[in-house]
Amino acid sequence: MTVLNVQLLTEKTSELANHVTRSHFERDPGLLKRYGESGKLRCYEDAIYHLNFLAEALTMDIPDMYASYILWAAAMLKSRNIPESDLHHNLDFVQQAIHEILGPEFSAVTMRYVAAAKEKLKEKTEENVTYITDDNPLKKEVETYLEYLLQGKRQEATLLIAKLIQKGVAIKDIYEFIFQVSQYEVGQLWQCNKITVAHEHYCTAATQQIMSGLYQHIFSAKRKGKTLVACSISGELHELGIRMVTDFFEMEGWDTYYLGANMPDNQLQEALKEYRADVLALSVTLPTQVSKAKTLIKKIRDNRDLASLKIMVGGYPFLANPDLWQRVAADGFAQNANQAIFKANELVNL
Repeated sequence: MTVLNVQLLTEKTSELANHVTRSHFERDPGLLKRYGESGKLRCYEDAIYHLNFLAEALTMDIPDMYASYILWAAAMLKSRNIPESDLHHNLDFVQQAIHEILGPEFSAVTMRYVAAAKEKLKEKTEENVTYITDDNPLKKEVETYLEYLLQGKRQEATLLIAKLIQKGVAIKDIYEFIFQVSQYEVGQLWQCNKITVAHEHYCTAATQQIMSGLYQHIFSAKRKGKTLVACSISGELHELGIRMVTDFFEMEGWDTYYLGANMPDNQLQEALKEYRADVLALSVTLPTQVSKAKTLIKKIRDNRDLASLKIMVGGYPFLANPDLWQRVAADGFAQNANQAIFKANELVNL
C-alpha cells in the first residue's frame, strides 16, 4: 500500500464512516428506535476510530496491528453489552465502503486486513484478566493502593506509600509493583466498563502527584556520565509510563531530561543536541501514532549532529507487535523500565 493510497483513505474517512453508519442502520432499522440519533452519532464516531486504526496499519503494512486493535475493541464492546456480531458486521461494512468509495484495487489490499481481524476475533480471550497477580511481592499493598484511589482517597494512598518507604521498601519496587501494576489494572477496569474515564484520570493524576513527592529519594544515585532524554511522541497525551522510565534511569545514575508528552519534533531535536543525549527514550501509547514515531526517527537519523544518538521505543503498540521497533528503525525496545535500563546500558557500552 502506497503512502498516497493511505492518504486517500484519510481524506475520505468521514465519507467512509457515514457509509458504514448508514449500512448499520439500514441493516437493522430498530437501532434508531433503541439508540436514537445519539446512537447514530456514536456509531459514526466509532467508525472514524476503526478507520484511523486501519489507516495506521496500512501505513506500517502490518495487518496484525489492525487485528489486535479489533480484538481489544471486541472486549471493550462486550463489557458494554454490545454483541460481537455488530463488530463483525462493522468489518464487512468497512470493506464494502472502501470498495465503493475507494475502488476495487484499494479494497483488494484492505481485504487481508479485515480477514486478519476476523481471524483474531476467533481467539478465545481470558475473562476477568487482572494485572494484580499472586507473584507480586506487594500484592496486598497494590490492592489497597488502588482501592484508595478508586475511592478518591489520595491522602490515604500517599500515606500508604510513605509507610512502605519507612519500612525500607525500595523505590524501584514501589514503582514496578504498585504504580505500574495499578495503572495497568486501571486500564483493564476501564476496558471492562467497571470504572469511568473520570476514575482513570483521577488515578493517573494522583499517582503522578505521589511520584513527585518521592524525588528526594530518586535524585541521589552516583552519576554514570550518561544522559537520557525521554518524552512521548508528538500528539500523545499519555506520559505516566515514560515518566516512570525516566525516574528509573535517574535512580541508576543517569542524567535525565524528561520532556513530557506531546513534544514537537523540531524542539525535541534541539533538546537532544543541547543536552548531549546518549539515548532517547520515546514512548508511544496509541497504535495510531506509530507512523509518527517512524517519521521522527528518520528525521533524527538524517540529522548529522545526532549521528551517535541511540533510540529506544516503548509502549503498548510495541508490546502487541514484538518486531515493530525494527520497522520504525529504533535501536532497541523495552517492555518495562528495568528492561529499558538494561538495554540502554548495552547500547552505550556501560
